[in-house]
Amino acid sequence: MTLQPKISIIVPVYKCEGYLETCVDSILNQSFSDFEIILVDDGSPDSSGKICDVLAEKYNKITVLHQENQGQASARNNGVKIARGEWIHFVDCDDSIHPQMLATLYNAVTKNGVKLAMCSAVQDEKIPDDFYADKNVEFKNLEMSEDNFLHLCRDLKYFYWVVWGKLIHKSIYEKYPLTEGRIYEDNAIVCKWLYEAKKVALTHTPLYFYYVNTSGTTKKGFTKKQLDVLWAFKEQIDFFYSLNFKKMTEYLATYFFEISANMHYHAKTENAKELIPYIKDKEKEIKALYSTYIKLDTKQKLYYY
Repeated sequence: MTLQPKISIIVPVYKCEGYLETCVDSILNQSFSDFEIILVDDGSPDSSGKICDVLAEKYNKITVLHQENQGQASARNNGVKIARGEWIHFVDCDDSIHPQMLATLYNAVTKNGVKLAMCSAVQDEKIPDDFYADKNVEFKNLEMSEDNFLHLCRDLKYFYWVVWGKLIHKSIYEKYPLTEGRIYEDNAIVCKWLYEAKKVALTHTPLYFYYVNTSGTTKKGFTKKQLDVLWAFKEQIDFFYSLNFKKMTEYLATYFFEISANMHYHAKTENAKELIPYIKDKEKEIKALYSTYIKLDTKQKLYYY
């Protein structure tokens, strides 16, 4: 391993003993070799931490950081703090990446002169048989104008929302680290990475496999933590309002009430009615700040009311 690898791959590790080795194998099998792997054991109660140590003894590309359980955002932030690479890539511990992924994304940022490249993903309960087949990948450059932000947010969803499937310059992450103690933390911050990059390289070729885990962090039933999604949306709305991006402010302020309606539904149907006052307070806050930007159409009004 070189003293300063080009790419640092951060893998937050928590309760993934059945998937971790497959995940790490997919990284080690990359056609691009100038990288390090940082496994951040977030106080995992299963054998995941021990597996991290075994892998680090076996492969000199791997560094392990053990910490008390502080959540995924903390694990990612602490991984970046010790990262030596100029570029950062995140992989969830139960996911896998295509053998061409690092080479493809690194070529995209260097050839296109951008600080962020991103690819599509397969989302499923198991890795498809053809996922690892050779890919013919084409990128397009996307200027991060307001119209293109609207396109990403409205039409391409997880390109706009999530940290995985992206290669980002470390300086961008250091300017906008993840907020610790929250879930939906990537929903709140990725838009700021995209804006800071000014121009990104994007491909619709799926080079990332996202394991659909019905018992994952954001799928454990309805709790107050789930309401962090409302915090994440307000973070976005505040950000685009500060940029005077009126179309994005309107889209997000309006969409906020679709999300809050969904939160009302879950609170009522999953024995969490005590959370409804909190939801209403968040709605009042958005109405007070952004009433002129909320443009519910007839369908949205029916859904909400």
